Amino acid sequence: MSRTYRLQDEDRPDYALVLDDAIRAAEIRGLLEHSLINPGQLRVRGLGARPRIAAAADAEYRTYLSLRQRTRDAAPADQVGPLSGAGDQEVHGVGLLPALAVLTPVLAAVATVAFLPIGYGLALAGGRTPMANALITAGWTSFGIGVLSAAVGLFSLYRTAVEHRASAAGRGSGPSPEVNRAREAWLTSLRDKAILPFLRNQLHSPDAPATGISRGSDSGRGTADFPSPGFGSPDYSGPGLGSAHAPFEGR
Repeated sequence: MSRTYRLQDEDRPDYALVLDDAIRAAEIRGLLEHSLINPGQLRVRGLGARPRIAAAADAEYRTYLSLRQRTRDAAPADQVGPLSGAGDQEVHGVGLLPALAVLTPVLAAVATVAFLPIGYGLALAGGRTPMANALITAGWTSFGIGVLSAAVGLFSLYRTAVEHRASAAGRGSGPSPEVNRAREAWLTSLRDKAILPFLRNQLHSPDAPATGISRGSDSGRGTADFPSPGFGSPDYSGPGLGSAHAPFEGR
């Protein structure tokens, strides 16, 4: 039999969500009421046995991975998101033009408020002297510059928003329906064929240690609830403890 596919890092949150959903199922809650372990301990066991549990739904996972990779390979390079993180993490400076677009209307408004009252005040007090005329002219000039720069800034902001919206629409709304169906099929198989049988096995043997060994089982063939090699075997020492068995590949 071909080897099983290791669960990729980006799919581990899906595994954890399905595990939590299975623990909240009415059947498992009923078994927990008569068990010596609590939901938190059961979740730790499920996370620790992830490689063996996920292998029971390996066929569906292979199909999902194949379709997902095919979709990514067919997508243009500028539409493929980063594998991790938010992309380019380098922080660049603000730049001169954006700073001027913000500061110019503010400075123009301050100049208008300062020059116009003083200029008209001097004109009322001593006539239209050259100083008063200069201040009035400077005030109205500042007002015009402020209005113009504010209009340019609003137009630039609107254009940027439109470009971002068009770019987001061009990238599409997410995976194709075919990939979504494959993912749902994998998650359903993972829950029904792998996680729920494992949880039943654990709760039917509440005195078993946290590694998942089922006492009294010498055949190494598991239980009727989870007829899979490895979960009930005395040689299985739990994930990460050097089990002598090869990874479970399902039947």
